[in-house]
Amino acid sequence: MKRQPVITGLGIVSPIGIGVDKFWEAALAGRSGIGRPTLFDGSKLPANSRLAGEVRDFNPRLWMTAQTAKVAGRFSQFAVAAAKMAMHDSRMSLTPDTAEHCMVSVGSSMSGLADVEQPAFRSFLQGEDMRPWTVLEYPAHAATSHVAIEIGSRGRTASPATACVAGIDAIATSAESVARGQAPVVVAGASETPFSPACVEAFRALGALATWPGRPEEASRPFDKLRSGLVLGEGAAIVVIEDEAAAHDRGAPIYARILGFASVTEGAHMRNVDVTGEPAARVMAMAISDAGLTCRDIDYISAHGNSLVDYDISETAGIKLAFQERAWSVPISSIKSMCGQAMAASGAMQVVASCLAIRDSIAPPTINYSVRDPACDLDYVPNVARRVRIRNVLVHAQSIGGSHAALISESRPRSGAVSRSRRPH
Repeated sequence: MKRQPVITGLGIVSPIGIGVDKFWEAALAGRSGIGRPTLFDGSKLPANSRLAGEVRDFNPRLWMTAQTAKVAGRFSQFAVAAAKMAMHDSRMSLTPDTAEHCMVSVGSSMSGLADVEQPAFRSFLQGEDMRPWTVLEYPAHAATSHVAIEIGSRGRTASPATACVAGIDAIATSAESVARGQAPVVVAGASETPFSPACVEAFRALGALATWPGRPEEASRPFDKLRSGLVLGEGAAIVVIEDEAAAHDRGAPIYARILGFASVTEGAHMRNVDVTGEPAARVMAMAISDAGLTCRDIDYISAHGNSLVDYDISETAGIKLAFQERAWSVPISSIKSMCGQAMAASGAMQVVASCLAIRDSIAPPTINYSVRDPACDLDYVPNVARRVRIRNVLVHAQSIGGSHAALISESRPRSGAVSRSRRPH
């Protein structure tokens, strides 16, 4: 018998706050985490592209020993912090039995490239000794391994590397393991730390970075006519997923059920996206169908919304194709307007934000929306959070290379009873 996966714990490290409470307070207030870079030398960038969504005041020693913090990459440190927050939030303590089968899956796009490999290579070129732990810390699997070690998991591990959709992929595929009874509990999400001069310059060379002459906090402006590109961000988000019946039996908080998931690829181009929106519409429709719902059941869309001109047009067109006449009445917002584009971590952050939106019946805003783009003319919850009845949420992400992922989640039963009326996924 299939089980119903539910999210019972949330953890987040973000440019607008460390911890769920600080993150959500800032998101609802529409506070930007975008500023001038301090973690890397941005002097070679054009002045109007010296922008970054950095995590401020992060102390890894709050989450791991000083010795581990000394060698662990920043993306691993973020992942451990978010995972421990999520475990605490879910009131989860692994027993010897659950530890044997607890799954850990942490996605990443850049892994330890910026904060481990590139500094080590620079030292190598200067004739200095290579740090002995370098090869252990820069691979994508490093963050997953650190999380498993820190929480005491001895089950399956995975490290999705599907770029900006990796966070959703990690959460969705882990939920499938819970549904099949392969893992009683899963710790899943993503972590990203892309800040080094070379990494940021690579995005500039691609033509992806925003060029904004005004205040840094106004530079990330998804769906707005004046948008000029993305602002890189960093952070991590992790959730705890388990079977609904087990969570109910132990009195765990239940934020949302995971009802459906889909992923597709455009299979056409590494950088360009299909502005007709057909692939985005297809993945949304598939996820909604997988959840056993229709587009009329979706109350809120957590959008990819990365502030790239063509990506925002593509996503908007996809929503219109998938939702038809209802597209104009569904609240849509992008937290990247405040956090920047943290690649793999962004999708996981969206999942955390969607759980909080369900809990509080409120949609966070898309800030910096001031000039309407005729190609982006939907309801993006501009600038101010909005009270709205939210039962079912669609989270959408897309990545370089044409990958799309969509996840459907549903509010917990209002009565507190465990419902088995829906087909679990």
